[in-house]
Amino acid sequence: MRFKIAICLAAAALVAGCASDPTQKTLSDKEQAMQTWNSTRSAILLSLARDQYHNGNFDKCKETLNEALRMDPTNAQTHILLAKVSIEQGQLEVAEQELAVARQIDPKQGEADYLSGVIYQRWQQMDKALSFYQTACDKAPTELAYVMAKAETLVTMDRQSEALALLQGKVTYFEHSPVIRDAVGMLLLEQHQTDAAVDMFRRASILGPDDLTVREHLARALFEAGQTVEAADILSFLVTQDGLDKRADLRLMLAECQLTMGRPTDARITVQTACDLEPSSAVAWLTAAKVSVALGDERRAEMSLNRSISLDPTSAEGPLLMGYLRLKQERYQDALTSFNAAANLNPGDSTSLCMIGYTLEKMNRPKDAEQYFKQALKLDPKDTLAHKFMADAGE
Repeated sequence: MRFKIAICLAAAALVAGCASDPTQKTLSDKEQAMQTWNSTRSAILLSLARDQYHNGNFDKCKETLNEALRMDPTNAQTHILLAKVSIEQGQLEVAEQELAVARQIDPKQGEADYLSGVIYQRWQQMDKALSFYQTACDKAPTELAYVMAKAETLVTMDRQSEALALLQGKVTYFEHSPVIRDAVGMLLLEQHQTDAAVDMFRRASILGPDDLTVREHLARALFEAGQTVEAADILSFLVTQDGLDKRADLRLMLAECQLTMGRPTDARITVQTACDLEPSSAVAWLTAAKVSVALGDERRAEMSLNRSISLDPTSAEGPLLMGYLRLKQERYQDALTSFNAAANLNPGDSTSLCMIGYTLEKMNRPKDAEQYFKQALKLDPKDTLAHKFMADAGE
């Protein structure tokens, strides 16, 4: 019994002695001071590394970050920046390891999840990417980049309706953002909701009046909605801007607007510039042919059509317009050959079938013509041209 008491007293004395040892206390203070100093130096190095990262000096940035981690391995932002550098250098596995460490240190911040989403998106693992983007959005709902990344992934996965619903639900929240409205407009345009797309692009243009990409999207939506006058105004401005003045596609759209507005002479000047910019574009020469037909210049129209067809023999548009030109020239057999070629190239197009039927009528073959009108209506029961030709044939 006395032995046990003696042991307990000795243990108590030992503990008391350790607690009051001045040497041990001084050592603890030094460690704490050193840790604080290392954390401060690490933060300074992290700031330096950020500057190196933004300047594109990735190798030096990585050296600085590794030095910072030796001083303070518990800084999540250091691991995240190291992951960013690794992503830039194509070291995706290394980046994902750093992001995993960052999540362990600070589970609440969403940037590590967002960057993991970027990595898995590059790895074409869309389900995992979407999951990380969703987690990032949950942790940081005010970060527009995370929402946009999630929407982009949904589009990549052919889930456009979900992407549209997601962005439409966030438009009011991000009330000053032209970016989200532009994205909504593009999705609406893909779904052929042209009027709604025009409205959304208008709002984006008001919020970002200097954003030429938004104005281009607005012009395209106006063009597809048939509002060619306003579309032409915007396009006329865009083709004078640095970086856009060499865009043949914008000039071709402008030429189409000018044609619709009854300005074929202006359209000829516009389309000629487009052909000069992209002489190997089949679409450019096809548009040039349309303009020449509108101006009654059949020789130039035929030359442009032949060039367009030679550049893209798989397109049905060239033979279709060539058939129309031959009809005007009353060369019915040649027209029939061209329309048949168009129908073979695009079997799902009812217009070619209608034009074959119309040509056969001109060749006094009404029964054969009726069969083609019926085929066109079978493909598209709402085809107004086929209904008109059928009605005319029945008179």
